[in-house]
Amino acid sequence: MSLFQGLRGTHIATGYPVDIPLNGKQLQLAMDKGPHMNDLWDMMCDSIVANGYIDPRGNVDIDFIVLKGNDLHVFH
Repeated sequence: MSLFQGLRGTHIATGYPVDIPLNGKQLQLAMDKGPHMNDLWDMMCDSIVANGYIDPRGNVDIDFIVLKGNDLHVFH
């Protein structure tokens, strides 16, 4: 299954690739660069955990934010 929009990275403990799909609101929170970006990032992480996905904070080395199926936005 390919990822249309979300986070793509590597699970820190195992080295396995990780894709976390994001809905539109989660993607908006992840892309925010304003003065509250850290709070919004935490809100996004809490939301994806509530949806049953791994918490990327401290667990995933994020390489890309995926947009429209392409690794367009380099995360680091």
